[in-house]
Amino acid sequence: MARATCARCGMHPNTCVCDECERVDNSQRVVVLQHPSEVSHSKGTVRVLRQCLARIDVLVGEDQTSFARQGLEGLLSKTRTGLLFPSADSQPVEGGATSDIDQWLVLDGTWRKAAKILHLNPQLGQLPCFHFADPPVSQYRIRKAPRAGQLSTLEAVAHLLTLTEPDTDIAPLLNAQEALVRKRLAFVPDGHRDSRHQASGIAYACGQPQCKPR
Repeated sequence: MARATCARCGMHPNTCVCDECERVDNSQRVVVLQHPSEVSHSKGTVRVLRQCLARIDVLVGEDQTSFARQGLEGLLSKTRTGLLFPSADSQPVEGGATSDIDQWLVLDGTWRKAAKILHLNPQLGQLPCFHFADPPVSQYRIRKAPRAGQLSTLEAVAHLLTLTEPDTDIAPLLNAQEALVRKRLAFVPDGHRDSRHQASGIAYACGQPQCKPR
């Protein structure tokens, strides 16, 4: 018998949080480049973003060819896009240099996978690059001992919108993530909480070891 899955997110009812996802009317479009290995992860937060954000595109791939087939070039050519990824020459979002940005590009994957996407797509290096000067503490408790500044993709987008669209209510995003965390931890015995999966995440504060010249 086939396993029951949600028609919206494709996940098992035990990990589906679609009923917890409320609309967030963001004005700046968010484009997520998701590594293929992240698509089926039940702990991933991009599926929550897709359910909540009014303006979002999720492109799954790794190299230029895969993203070109999904229209990335067209998305980048029509707007002033900022890349949220820390590097040696990235600027703080809090610095106010984002006033002309009307679309954000975010990478979904581990640091290594995100770095590979950047390496295989050199055109992304031409985009203005940003990091968080003071990222919030992650509440994504599925992850074991995150490094300072490391956030889930949802938390990164939520904090980005908080800084660039202060009138946008991002509470539904964080509430949906909390529901996901509760569902996942419900299946982890108390004695095994310290062996939690090392989920994907990027440390979005510059000064981290990953901040190397692009």
